[in-house]
Amino acid sequence: MNNYESTIEFWDERFGERLSSDKRYDPSKPIPLIEIEEGTKWLIKEADSIIDFGCGSRNLLFKSLFLGAKKAVGIDISPKAIELANHTSKLNKMDDKTDFKAGGIELLKNLEDNSIDAAASFNTIDNILPEDAISVIKEMNRILKKNSKFLVKLNDVMPKNILEEDDYYQLISEDFYKEKSGLYFWNLSDSKFREITSPYFKIVKYVDVPFPKTDYKNRLYYLVNKI
Repeated sequence: MNNYESTIEFWDERFGERLSSDKRYDPSKPIPLIEIEEGTKWLIKEADSIIDFGCGSRNLLFKSLFLGAKKAVGIDISPKAIELANHTSKLNKMDDKTDFKAGGIELLKNLEDNSIDAAASFNTIDNILPEDAISVIKEMNRILKKNSKFLVKLNDVMPKNILEEDDYYQLISEDFYKEKSGLYFWNLSDSKFREITSPYFKIVKYVDVPFPKTDYKNRLYYLVNKI
């Protein structure tokens, strides 16, 4: 993936800070957000293998292994995120079941057709270049077995007037911005998400994921591939 130097720098800094802590993630405990807990259980039911694109330190994958998955593949653009994921994997004695790699779409392209049972991508599809997001969706469809599940979490849609009035966001193209943080933000509407996924996946469920004590929410899509 190209043009992501500032994104890598942003996440490396944050995951690097967490590497200094030896706190162990316990996958036996419920995920704090019930919507994510329920989505993970749906995703991993009858699935032996799972891939997470934009995995971060990815508690979702460790939870999936705890729920019965036998193999978890995680891809993230941040080397520090992958280092932290590997560290957590060893602490939980799951490193024989995990495969974490630093990189982007090029790593998806190396995976075999119809080779994985389930997939997830949280707050990544709308934080990369639109053309890359569409490539990720196509690659996931290729990699997944027939009638496999894909759980996608997106940021909330923001009012355009707020984006236009706030100099924190620099407009690059239609509905696509670069933040002062260095991150990208695609203000991806529900209708546009349906449009780009519909050739490959059908949406079987949608839920809002509210964040406690805030007005902010994420959007969680349950998808099943068509091909």
